[in-house]
Amino acid sequence: GRQKGKQATSSRKRKNSTSGSSLRNNKSTNNPYASIRYAIVQNDGSNDPTTLMRLIGLKSLFAKQLPKMPKEYIAHLVLDRRHKSLALLSNDPAHKDSDEEIIGGITYRAYPDMKFAEIAFCAVSASQQVKGYGTKLMNLVKQHAVTEGIEYFITYADNYAIGYFKKQGFTKSITMHKSRFHGLIKDY
Repeated sequence: GRQKGKQATSSRKRKNSTSGSSLRNNKSTNNPYASIRYAIVQNDGSNDPTTLMRLIGLKSLFAKQLPKMPKEYIAHLVLDRRHKSLALLSNDPAHKDSDEEIIGGITYRAYPDMKFAEIAFCAVSASQQVKGYGTKLMNLVKQHAVTEGIEYFITYADNYAIGYFKKQGFTKSITMHKSRFHGLIKDY
């Protein structure tokens, strides 16, 4: 369930494009995300060990950073086959292939026919906060969403997250027409 004091927010993305591989390590010198490693992960039923490790790492990150959110609910959505996640990966070789490789993440569900996605979870590990990773995370997920035809993001933010989402271009009032999301998601 949703908690009191939360605000619905939405953001219209800019039309940018990015390449389609699932693991990216940007090398361009003009790219502000050149040193950022990230992966798009989804429970596709393949039981790929790297994908599963990253999904579990995201579940652990969200559980730690969002302590009021029920752990079962986090696990349900992160592992749900209709949800995708963008995981920011540490460059530290000591953390490779461990839970600590995940330094941030966003889990979302796309509604391609309606050209929007709902962000379920967004977090950066405590040790990596105030370094710009939250902004990088959101920009990367917006860039990726363009490749899926997503025009809007919608989320339900608690009072602690409203400032972050505003900084990322979200508004408290939803600019997307209600007919696009009505009946698909609740509480907005």
